[in-house]
Amino acid sequence: MRRNARGFTLMELMVVIVIVAILAAVAVPLYINYVKDAQRTEAKGAIRAIITGEQAFYQKQMANGKSPAYTANFAELNVDLSDLGDKWKAPEITVTGDKFVVKVTSTTGGNDAMWVQCTYERGKTPQWDEH
Repeated sequence: MRRNARGFTLMELMVVIVIVAILAAVAVPLYINYVKDAQRTEAKGAIRAIITGEQAFYQKQMANGKSPAYTANFAELNVDLSDLGDKWKAPEITVTGDKFVVKVTSTTGGNDAMWVQCTYERGKTPQWDEH
């Protein structure tokens, strides 16, 4: 008497498992890079807001008859950085004459933390660096 066997053989199940593993090996790194790119874009938006605040501060100094300069004091910039949330540390601003550098570092990653930096010099194109 012959039984009517239904179901999958062990070989068919192994082939499906291998295919799923290959897809996961390709998709997971792509997804991780996508998430990091989105986070960097978020940091760049905050840095652009700081650049706009610095430019407004510089113009305000000129309009008030003071020597125009940039500032490292966020309170003087009137910039909303709430979009950074808890993923990023507070930006660091270093001012040197007609040039300033804004750097934002992620809160995760330890020594290998992700960061985005912009060097802005008056009259020149901003220079972006990221890791």
